This record gives sequence, structure tokens and C-alpha cells, in this order.
Amino acid sequence: MKTIFKYKAIFLISALVLLGCDDYLDVEPETAVASSSVFETQEGILIALNGAYTFLKLKGIYGTDFAVIGDAASDNGKIPSDRESAGANSDRLPHAYLLNLNASTTTLLWQDAYILINNVNAILENIDKPSDITDDVKAQVMAEAKVIRAYAHFCLVQLFAQDFNATSDQSHPGVPIVTETGIDNKPTRNSVGEVFDFIFSEMDEAIAILQNGNVISREGERFYFLDYFSSLSLRAKMHFYVTDYAAALSDANTVINQGGYSLIENYTTGFYESAGLGQLEFINEWAGPAIVQQESIFQVYVNEAGAATTTNRSIIDIYTSNNGNAAHAIPNDLFNLYEAGDIRLNWYKIENTDQHVFKYPGEFGAAPDDTPFSVIRLTELVLMKAEIEARNGQETLARNLVNQITARANASAIVSSGDQLIEDIITERRKELAYEGNRLFDLKRLQRGFTRNDCSAEICTITYPSDLYAWPIPQAELNGNPNLNQNEGY
Repeated sequence: MKTIFKYKAIFLISALVLLGCDDYLDVEPETAVASSSVFETQEGILIALNGAYTFLKLKGIYGTDFAVIGDAASDNGKIPSDRESAGANSDRLPHAYLLNLNASTTTLLWQDAYILINNVNAILENIDKPSDITDDVKAQVMAEAKVIRAYAHFCLVQLFAQDFNATSDQSHPGVPIVTETGIDNKPTRNSVGEVFDFIFSEMDEAIAILQNGNVISREGERFYFLDYFSSLSLRAKMHFYVTDYAAALSDANTVINQGGYSLIENYTTGFYESAGLGQLEFINEWAGPAIVQQESIFQVYVNEAGAATTTNRSIIDIYTSNNGNAAHAIPNDLFNLYEAGDIRLNWYKIENTDQHVFKYPGEFGAAPDDTPFSVIRLTELVLMKAEIEARNGQETLARNLVNQITARANASAIVSSGDQLIEDIITERRKELAYEGNRLFDLKRLQRGFTRNDCSAEICTITYPSDLYAWPIPQAELNGNPNLNQNEGY
């Protein structure tokens, strides 16, 4: 029997302050002081788990930073020449494009990721406390919490460490593995190999539980919560970035063949009223409150509600001009990869002098700054599978897969073979997944640098290997924890 739980509450964070959650979780935003009694009932544990999902939209994670840095700090990044002064603020991440990195520019991402981890640790430490919790609910809560904890460590190690294969034995510095609450903890940095061993151990244990199905029934869309298939999708992505392509393909195949998701067959366009710009043509499947709903596997909903404690700036404030205040535009290097008839050009609109990113046009009208953000969607798995099959010599299959993506965008089919086919799939991945936060980490996975031809920064070229591929540990963390060491170059 499923436990039906309608979320009407809020969750404890390490500072004992509660954050308001999203409408899709049916929670009324509020701020309050909590006590440890939240863990004394099964309902309280479920409220706490709900809160962990909410923390994924913290500004340092998918509120802005982690959602944006993967593109801004790569050859997809460009600061608009037409931005107004508000667009230059530090909370719009200009340091990411400029690669002007220091131990203060990364503080928020580090802090918010470990806040999330700390809260998940609190759930796991108190999971046996409720006398009324059933074994099946307990198992599912533990599984979902472990996936969230593993994914938070994955985000951290992706940014604060060099790529997985930077050393042959993965002995180079990663991030601290934190599995216990406590403000007095002063952990050391684990190696990248140790971090990924931990991540995959967590994922494997959780997925084995989630494979048995869900016993917690939530109100809201499936893709806002972790289940067996969304967890498999995240594990596939993790395997992909450590270049364990066989394991990534196995997980991707299971999701593609059994998950019940389906690719959008054709992108279509319509005209929408955009604030200050009148009617603009957007891709229908990317407009409004349910972007790529058909193929979304796991997503978060980003908004500016409770701005002081959550996002403060949504990703729409980063990309969409918002009256000239956008922090990033699309460089010609990327824009020119799209053919003239490619429907995906409707992700980009000229305002003043620059092409701005409208991949997240938001909820038009009452909540223009609110938008879903797909952490992973079916298209990413299809492109992942296409690249791996091309590497395996299955070229016909690889072309068939990638050309599902080109065809729906009205782009030319890929007909190449050999190494060129792999390169064409990587390029198609860059085009289709632009501004979904992957490009920097793809470059690291492939052990490549990049050159920005359309560049106004001091740093327009990075040659691999580069110190700039492992971002600096925040100074506050170094000051408070003598067991941490800084990355090279900072």
C-alpha cells in the first residue's frame, strides 16, 4: 500500500531556519524556527525529505550557479555588450565567463551544496527515530536521500576538482566526503577516486531499493521527484563523465527502453507576449511552466519566491535580458553552429546589439522569472547513447539516434563516420544541450581546452590541462578548516 503524503510544511536546515517550498510540492512558503521534533514522526521525515528537494534550487546550485557555470565558463559563454549596470553584479556570475576566479567567487556553490548534504545527513541520522515509520517508507526515504547526497557530491567534484582521468589512479584532490552532521567537523579533501567510489556506492544501494517501486505517492508531476529511472539517468550521467562508457550505456538503455519517456518528435513554435519586447516566437515545448515535459526525467522549479533565502536571482535573470540586465549572451562561436532553418534559433533573440538566451522564457505574465530547469532529460540520454555507440563502432545506430534530434529541429542529418561522426555528435550535443549546464564538464571529460573567437575577456583560450578547470576552494572554508588545501594556481 502506498503512503499518500500531501506536503503542507517546511524543512529544517542547519541553521534551524525553514525555507518555503515550491507550488508543485503543494507547500505554502513561510519562514519559521524548527526543533528536532520534525523527525519524531513519519510525516516529519517526509517533510524533511521534501525540504531536501527544495534545497536543490538554492542559488548556489540550480537557482543560478551550477545551472549557469557549465556554460558561462566554457566556449558557450559571453557577457552581453548591451547589459546595464545591474548585469555586472557579482550575483550574475561575470567571474564565470571572465574566468576571474578567486576564493570568494565560489563560496555560494560550495556552501549551498554542503547545506544540502548536511540536511540529507540529518534525515539519514534520524531515520529510525519515528516509531510510526514503516519499513517500506523508511527504505524509500533512505534511497532518495542517498541519491540526493551522491548527486550533491557529484556537482562539487565536477567543479572543484580536475577531471576524473587527470591522474591515472584518480589520486588527485577531490572534495570532502561528508556523511555526518556537525558544525565542528573539519574534513580533509578526499581523492577524486574516493569521491566517485562513494558516489557510486550510494547510487547503487539506492537504485537497488528504488527498483522495487515507490510506496510514497506525491501530488505533482513525476519528474520533480527521484525514482528508479531518474536515479538510473543520473548514474548514467555520472558514469559518462568518468568515461565508463559501458556502464553509462547500460543505464541509459534501461531508461530509454523501459522508462516510459518519449522524445519530442518535432519542435514547434508559437508567438508569446514577452515583457518589454511584445510578441516573440518561441519553441512551444520550451515555453511556460512545463518545459520539455514529455521527456523531462528530473527537474527543479526555480523561482524568486523567498528571495532572501533561496535564489535571489533566477536563471532567467542570468540569460534573458530583463530590460538589458542579462549577464550572459550567446557567442557567435555557438550561434553560427546552427543552420539558418534550425528551429532552435528561437532559443536566442536579439535585444539591442546582442543575441540573448531565451531557452527559459519563463511563465509569461504573473511570474516571468519562474521557470523549470531540467537536471536531466531524455534527449541527453539519447545523445549520450549516440556518442557511445559511435565509439563502439555502431555507426548506423549512432546516426539514427542523433538524427532524431537533428530532424525535429529541422537541421541537416549527420552522415559522417569514424572519428568525424563522434565529433559531429559532440557538436550536436553542444547545440541541443546549450545552456543546460553541461559544456564545461564535457570539455573536461574529453580533456580539451577551448578558444573563444567572440571574446571580450582577458582569457579567450584555455589549453588542457589547466588550473582553471578546478575551481578554488572558498577562502572562508580554508580559514575555518586547516585540513583543507587549495587547488593549484590560486
